[in-house]
Amino acid sequence: MYRELEICNYLTRYKTQNFYEGSMIKATACAGAAVIAALYGAPTFANADTITDYEVINAPAMKAAKASKAVLTEITQTDNYTVAVGDYGVVLYRAAGQNEWQQADVPTSVLFTSVDFVDADHGWAVGHHGVIAATKDGGKSWEVQLNGFEFIELQQQHFQNVVDELTAELDSLDGSDADAEDELAFALDNASFLLEMAQAADAEGPTKPFLDVRAVSQDVIFAVGAYGTLIRSRDGGESWDILDDRLENPDGYHLNALSSDDQYVYVAGEAGQLFRSADLGDSWELLDSPYYGSFFGLHVDSKNRLWVVGLRGNIFVSDDQGDSFNQIKLPDNVNINSVVDAPNGGVYLVGNAGVIGWVDTAGNIKQMTHSSGAALTDLVAHDDGRLTVVGQRGVLEIADFESESSAQTQE
Repeated sequence: MYRELEICNYLTRYKTQNFYEGSMIKATACAGAAVIAALYGAPTFANADTITDYEVINAPAMKAAKASKAVLTEITQTDNYTVAVGDYGVVLYRAAGQNEWQQADVPTSVLFTSVDFVDADHGWAVGHHGVIAATKDGGKSWEVQLNGFEFIELQQQHFQNVVDELTAELDSLDGSDADAEDELAFALDNASFLLEMAQAADAEGPTKPFLDVRAVSQDVIFAVGAYGTLIRSRDGGESWDILDDRLENPDGYHLNALSSDDQYVYVAGEAGQLFRSADLGDSWELLDSPYYGSFFGLHVDSKNRLWVVGLRGNIFVSDDQGDSFNQIKLPDNVNINSVVDAPNGGVYLVGNAGVIGWVDTAGNIKQMTHSSGAALTDLVAHDDGRLTVVGQRGVLEIADFESESSAQTQE
């Protein structure tokens, strides 16, 4: 089926990505696709023999009694709900203090890769085919603010404007400053290439997935994605600006993760790419990276430390907002996909092969491996010590990390 193939092709492109770097598994993605097929059956919004790749953009998410077992990619908490997103446009929400998950009304069935809330009511989810959706009621209902066809038009308009401006500026030079001419010529070549790629998308369609979203405020939202995609809204998602060309990323490496603190917005991606902006995205600084493989997660903790995690168990923490990093090692050398604050201090991390780790405030490390062995992509930590984890097998509940990790250590 089309959707099973799509998951096999794309699932590793966000938090569990790295097939292009040699370790993770198309098998995991395909296993997740099989679970989805069992939950939903064949798509009902179009004939399987005639469905086009992009009908999923406008096809409402189907409801399923076992949606909590779907492939889920990210989870977050607000004052009112825990909200998780995943494949087939699945958005689940659960009220504080409750065990039962409910499935939200969502007008698209793309694979969602990330979700973020700025307060109890306002949140954004991003996913494949250039889709960005928003909620104003805490996650119970959603509306699409941007789709891939609109995104292609934005890119074409933006890069055409950049090419026109650079061409005019280059033509205005009198030849007295060779360095300035060379710099402008290089920028023009890069912008022309990006314009050609955006124009080619007319024939190919909206293939670029968004991979992470960060709501800095109710007005300012960032999203990143494949092939160097970076966009920003300054009006709550009513309009979006293309920022790809403001990063020093000429090879178009995938941008996988976002975070922010009171001073900076941070971006991380392939090949150790780390950027920060002190002016809400108008300009970006390329940081000295502690690692040159892919990063999959960013997090600013309660002590304002910047955590960067990624391929092959690489975990780094910065006490100076990315100017320098210290490395931390878990016992198992698996891909780490996400970091969140632990209520009792320190941070929790999750990764592939069922790995869950806790780094306490003194830097001591504990680790457990979930019995499913599933690729885990995100988690939330509750005040009562429970962890709710999402990934390849949907929602998983950890009743007591301390007890389970200690039991595995004794074994």
